[in-house]
Amino acid sequence: MKRIVIFSPYRGILMPLYFLLGLLLMVIAIGYFKDLLTLVGVNRQVSYFLAFEISFLSLAMSPVNIVVKEVRREYFQTYQEVIYVFGIPFYVPRLSWDYAVTLIAVNVGGALIPVLFSLTLLFLLGSRIYLVLVNVIAIILVSKHFSKVIPGVGVVMHPLIAPIFSTLISYILLFRDPLLVPVSAYIGSVFGTLIGADLLNLRKIIEANPQVVSIGGAGSFDGIFLSGLFSIILAELLISL
Repeated sequence: MKRIVIFSPYRGILMPLYFLLGLLLMVIAIGYFKDLLTLVGVNRQVSYFLAFEISFLSLAMSPVNIVVKEVRREYFQTYQEVIYVFGIPFYVPRLSWDYAVTLIAVNVGGALIPVLFSLTLLFLLGSRIYLVLVNVIAIILVSKHFSKVIPGVGVVMHPLIAPIFSTLISYILLFRDPLLVPVSAYIGSVFGTLIGADLLNLRKIIEANPQVVSIGGAGSFDGIFLSGLFSIILAELLISL
């Protein structure tokens, strides 16, 4: 089984447009991720470097998918066999067993990098980590409720649902430490979207018989990455009021 699958969800004349949008997104992400890292005590020079690496890698690694599991399902395939008797065709129905294979993969730019970044932030939170975990659980439930699976498309959820809920809940939980609200909002949006929208709907996605299921498969334009970015923007706007 092939462990690395490389493909781009954007092709044709739309590719230059998405590339320009990706560069713009990278510039925005550098600024907000830099602020996020500074908030948790990372040196400003180091935070600039890490923010650039995180943003650039999310864009550059968007086409890369790591296959984590292969799902095989048996199913009946029907066909008709033609038998000629005295030149007259008779159509005889036949049944045979066949296999459908679905590869479950994790996109490096759209899922793996945001998750690793969120785990790093959790490690740096110290005693406030339990409040952030409460937010994560809440956003998992919210994402599960509002997400739906569309055959041929995948999991669909409005990109602002998780950021709005994550920001508001983070503000309620951390109103005494407003500088940590963007951190909590980001972590909640990333894990909430990943678990609530993607992983908890995985069975429904597989039932649609796709050849490849890529978690975070739209890379920098996937809900996991964008939810985290939007949550930081909303949280910083909220605490600046």
